[in-house]
This record gives sequence, C-alpha cells and structure tokens, in this order.
Amino acid sequence: MAYQVLSLKWRPKTFGDLVGQDHVTQTLVNAFKKDRVSQAYLFTGPRGVGKTTTARIVSKALNCKKSQGDPCNTCSNCTEITDGRNLDVLEIDAASNRGIDEIRNLREMIQYAPMNSPYKIYIIDEVHMLTTQAFNALLRTLEEPPKHGKFILATTDIHKVPATIISRCQRFDFNRITVQDIMHHVKHILQDEKISIDDESIKALAEKSEGSMRDALSILDQLIAYSGNKISFEDAAKVMGLIPIDSFFNLTTAMKGKDPKYIIQILNDIQMMGISAEQLTFGMNKHIRNLLLGSVTDALDIYDLTPDLKQKYEDVSKEWDRRDLLRIAELLTTLVSKITWATQPYILVEMTFLKLVEMDSSISLEKVLNEMSSPDLKIKPVSTPVSQPPVVYDLPQETTVEEDSKSEKKKESDKDTQSVFENDVKKSVIDQNDHQNSEDNNLSLEDVESKWGETIQFVSGNRPSLGSVMESCNLTNLHGKLLEISLSNQPSFNLNLLEKNKKLIEVQLKELLEKTIVIKFILDKSKNDAVLKTENNTIKTTGDTIENKDQTLLKIIERFDGEILK
Repeated sequence: MAYQVLSLKWRPKTFGDLVGQDHVTQTLVNAFKKDRVSQAYLFTGPRGVGKTTTARIVSKALNCKKSQGDPCNTCSNCTEITDGRNLDVLEIDAASNRGIDEIRNLREMIQYAPMNSPYKIYIIDEVHMLTTQAFNALLRTLEEPPKHGKFILATTDIHKVPATIISRCQRFDFNRITVQDIMHHVKHILQDEKISIDDESIKALAEKSEGSMRDALSILDQLIAYSGNKISFEDAAKVMGLIPIDSFFNLTTAMKGKDPKYIIQILNDIQMMGISAEQLTFGMNKHIRNLLLGSVTDALDIYDLTPDLKQKYEDVSKEWDRRDLLRIAELLTTLVSKITWATQPYILVEMTFLKLVEMDSSISLEKVLNEMSSPDLKIKPVSTPVSQPPVVYDLPQETTVEEDSKSEKKKESDKDTQSVFENDVKKSVIDQNDHQNSEDNNLSLEDVESKWGETIQFVSGNRPSLGSVMESCNLTNLHGKLLEISLSNQPSFNLNLLEKNKKLIEVQLKELLEKTIVIKFILDKSKNDAVLKTENNTIKTTGDTIENKDQTLLKIIERFDGEILK
C-alpha cells in the first residue's frame, strides 16, 4: 500500500475531530440538528486550519443517511464523499476554474436534482480567485438557488471577495490553532504512530507551524523521515532550521558589551547553519520581546516557556533598560521590511547589528534634571552671560592691577578687605546702571543735536516706525554720558517702543560721536495731561452721545492712549 502523508491520513472526518475551531463546529452541529440550513456558507481564515476539511464534513452531515448533524462515516454517501467520488458533491478549484464560462456551467448543472442525496452541494475552494464577471454571474444563483442546491465557499483572502457575495452567505472565521492544541494533537498522533519525541521538540514544531495544523503535520513527516522512531531536539533543530536560543542571548550580550567582533562571528555561524536573514531577524525580534516581558512580573507565562528559560529571561532583563530594548525592537522591525527587497540581506543584517552595537544607552531626563539641580554639581560657564554688564568684568581687572602692586599673600589672607572691595564694585556697577556717572564726556548738547538727524535717518532705514517716533522727541539735557530725551504729545506705547530699541540708538550715536552715550527717555506728563484734557473736552462738545451713553469708549481711549479721528 502506498504511503499516505500524515496530513491526509489524520484528516478530520467528523466535527469532533476538528482541532481549535469549536466556535464553528458547535454552530453548525446545532443548526443541522434544528434543520436550519443556509443556502450558502463562507469559510475564511489562514492556511491549514481546516476550511476545506470542514466543507467536506458539512457535505457529509447534510447528505448522511443515518445521522443528522454529524456524519456517521459508514453509510454510502459518507464513504463516497470521503473518497471524493460522490456525484452530488462537486468540489471546484476556483484558481483554475475562475472564468465566467465555468460559473455558467455550474448554474446550469445545479438545476438538476441530486441522484441519491438530499442536497446537491458545490464546494468552491479559493473563491477569491474568481474574476469579477464570474462573481457577478454567481450572485443570483447564490442568493436563490434551488431547494436542493447548497454552496460552500472557502478562501484565505476574504478582502478580495466582493461584499455582495459575503452578504449572501453565512460567514465563519477560522482562527489560527493555538500552540497548546497543536502540541496535544501531535502527541496523540505520535502515540498512535509509536514514535517517541521530547516536549521541547514538540513545542518547537508547534511554534514553527505558526497556527497551521497542516504545516505542523508536514514538518512532523520530515522529522520522522530524518530521525526515525526517536526524535531528539538536536535533530528537530537541524530539520526545522532552528537557531539555538543561546545564539540570541550571545547577540544581546555582545550588544551590551559593545563587542562588534563577537557580533560578526555569531552572525557568520548562524549563516553557515543555513538560516535565512529573515528567519534570523524574526527570531531576534521575538527574543527582544521576551526580554521586555521578562521585566514584567509573570508576563512570560502566556508564552509557555520552560521554567529555566523563563528564569533566564527574567535575570538577563534586569541588565537592560526597557527604552533600549524598545529602540532595538524598532530597528529590527524596520529591518524585516527591508530584507524582503534586499539583494544582499545578510550584509544588511550585519550593518544593522553593528549599528545596534554603537547605539548609546538611554538617559532619563528626570535623572539629568535632578543632577543639574544638585548643589554639588558645578557647571563651568562657557561664555559670558548676556545679562551681566560688560563693565562688571572691566572693574575687577583694574582692581587686579592695583592688587598686584601689593603682596599676593596679603590679598589672599585679608578677606575682610576683599569683601569691602567687592561691595564697592557692586555699588559702582549699580551707579553706572542707574546712569548716575557724571564723568565728563567732552561733549555738549549741541554736538549730540548735530548728529541726531543722521541717527534718525539710519534708524528709519531699518525701522521706519521707530524713526517716526524719534522725530517727535526733544533732546533736553546732557549730563556727562547721560542724555535725557523727552516725549510730548505721544502715547505711552511709543515710550515702550523707544525703551526696547534704546541700545540700537545708543550704538548709532556712539559711532557718529565716537563717544559713549547713555540715553534716558522721559515722558512729558504735563503736556500729555493737557492734550488729554483737550481731547476730553472735545469729546464732550461733540455731543452727549459719547459722554452720556458710551462711557466705555472713554475708558478705552484713556487706557490705550488713543484719540478720536474726525
């Protein structure tokens, strides 16, 4: 007798044999027992989870002669459907029969009554491969088939199926089979096949299958062919191309120790094992994920790790900062998308891992701020602060020259004298900031007035609004370096504008006069009050409307130094 692969030999024949799809089987069994049979069913889900197998079981359940709801697998109908020779159950591969002609032929054939079964059932596998015209031709028949006609559609890509088709079917979403369910089913098969295997190999096989029972049984066939009746983890790792978990721990150790040579050596060893760059990146990303979860109490329990491996992840995770692991995971995730299109994927992997070696450790901003606020931390100024007047640095230099004429030892010991001197310096600075220095500048008010026009012209070239305000100013007095400038008939915000730009005016005067000038702006309140009084009188004479009815306007004018324009 020819050898039969495990995925076909152990193909489920009843709803009870299906693994991991209880939500589907329970619904169908109950519906069939209550004779609530839909005209069309749509099964969708990933590969190898039992969609086509369920479609065949549904066909047997509907046409079984002995039982209702679950096939007996002993009657002629069940046996013929299992062997694929029943004329009332037709299975169509939509990938090779996807045109409108095939659908037209199906519409004609479904009109004929079944030969020896209650229903004539059409199973259309990979239905998303049908053309748009074929889908449109199927719509009417799918919605209102003959009483004896039933459709079962199966697809791995539900997004390619038109919404008009989906709405005419009862949709069942098949889930990926869990690792525990795959392990339990594989153990049952191996016991019946009388093959021994360790738990670690079964777990690795279940994880490798990625939720597909068909993939799991295909891999198991390979293991049996390689190892015989006794399968070890070493053999399983070779057949499945598994990367030893120690290699991942060595990679993270090399990253932590900033050892690029060790990184390259490990990557080369993995490449020599025949491991693809994509598989390496997937495994490394999962390893980083486990390290992150290792820092969370009992978070690794959901992944069914062995106690020793779980403890190792928890111990190693203490050496890492979560933020560093998150940054590594982000780079690895980006690497996965790049590998697909890379012509030399392993070189790309090496460059990325070398980048991870050079990655700096994350620093807590809160920690940096706390260190900066520490009284023990002394920060050396790089440059002179802007807020300190330059004159502060000139005075100590003169004092240093005077002190150099005395003994150096006496300057260090006489702290009281030094303290008094520092107070004098501060007082001198304050006096200068208040512009009370009466040092003769050998300038007269007429000299300044002669250059005032040029100053206004220069300022107007850069800031016309400031120049127009300066034209309304009067130079009143000059005391040494201090120049008093008065403003009359001007609102207070013009004074603020001059104060903000005082430095610009002082610099321009210094260039023209070749002497330092300190400006003090004065608002002539007497004239302003007279102007305000005149304006108020004008407002009163204009009528009673403003005075009596809109006092708010007067307050606005006083508050913002405004005027009424006629």
